[in-house]
Amino acid sequence: MKKIFGIVLALTLVASTVFVACQREERQYPSRPVTAIVPFAPGGGSDTLVRAVMRSLQLPNNQSMVAVNVEGAGGFIGAMRAFNSAADGYNIMTHNTLDLIAYYLTGQDTIPIWSEATTIALLVTDYNVLSTNRIFADANGIRTIQDMVEWVRANPAQRLNLGTSGGSLGDNMIASVTIARALGIEDNVNFVLYDSGATVRTASLQNEIQLSVNTASELPGVVASGDNIPLLVVNSSRIASLPDVPTTVEAGIEFTLTKPRGFFGPRGMDPAHVEVLQEALRAVSNDPEFRATMATLGFDVQFVDGAAATDMTNEWFAIMRAFADEVR
Repeated sequence: MKKIFGIVLALTLVASTVFVACQREERQYPSRPVTAIVPFAPGGGSDTLVRAVMRSLQLPNNQSMVAVNVEGAGGFIGAMRAFNSAADGYNIMTHNTLDLIAYYLTGQDTIPIWSEATTIALLVTDYNVLSTNRIFADANGIRTIQDMVEWVRANPAQRLNLGTSGGSLGDNMIASVTIARALGIEDNVNFVLYDSGATVRTASLQNEIQLSVNTASELPGVVASGDNIPLLVVNSSRIASLPDVPTTVEAGIEFTLTKPRGFFGPRGMDPAHVEVLQEALRAVSNDPEFRATMATLGFDVQFVDGAAATDMTNEWFAIMRAFADEVR
C-alpha cells in the first residue's frame, strides 16, 4: 500500500511540475524567438516587409522574430507550412489576404486558409502598378499609358507579354485582365504568370515581358534606375511612392483593389498569444522609423487588428469570387 501511495504521490508531483511549467510558459510567452515564414523569394514585397518589421519589433521577454523564406507555388507552399504548424504562437507567416483567397478560388487548396487561419493583424497596404520596361519603352517612344494604348492600336498584329505573379484568379491577374479590357488591348496581350513579384521584376528587366502588373513595393529601385516605367497605379488616389503616376480612376477605369499585407497564424492560436503579437505589431506601425522606411519602399502603413481584418476579408472574398464566376 505504501508503495502504491508513493507511486501516486510521485506521479502527482510530476503532473504538478508539468502544470506549473506550462503556466510559467504561458505567462512568459514568448520564451523563444517567433518564426515568421515568408512564402516568397527574398527581395519581394513580403520579404521586405518582414525584414523591416524585425528591425522595429519588440516582443516581451526580450524575444525576437526570425524570418524563414519558404517559396514556391506562388506562395502556397509556405502558406500551407505555416497553416499546418503547431498553434503554439511560435510559427506564423506574413502574406497578403488576397493571395490567400485566390488559393481557394483556384482550387489550389480545399481548406479556405483565408477564413480558417488566424489573422493576427494587417500592417501595410501595397498597390498594384501597371508598368513597362526601359528596353521596350525606349524602342517605341512610350512614357505614358496613352502612349502604350496608341502603340497597340498602331500595331494590331503585335502581341505583348503581360507578366504578373500569384494565381490565375489572384488580385494581380484580376487587375491585369480588368485594365487590359478597359483599355481595349486584351486581345493584344498574352498573360504570363510568375511565381513571385521578384521574378516578374527580373522578367521585365530582360524584356521577356513588355508589360507587368507588380506591386509598388517591388519597384522603387528599378523606377529610380529608369529600368521600369510605371504607367498606372491601381487605386483611386495617387500614392506617395509614385506621386507622378496616374491612377486607374484618373484613366477612367473604375477599378481599385489594394493589396493588404500582414501576419497570420495556424487556426486555433491562443487568443492571449495573438494579443501579444498584435500589440507588438501595433507598436511597430507607430514607430516613426518604420513608417519612414515603409514610405520609401512604397507601402502605406495601415494597421488593422485581427477582428476588423476578418470583416474586410469577407468583403474582398465577395469581389474576387464574382470575378472568378465571370471568367470560369
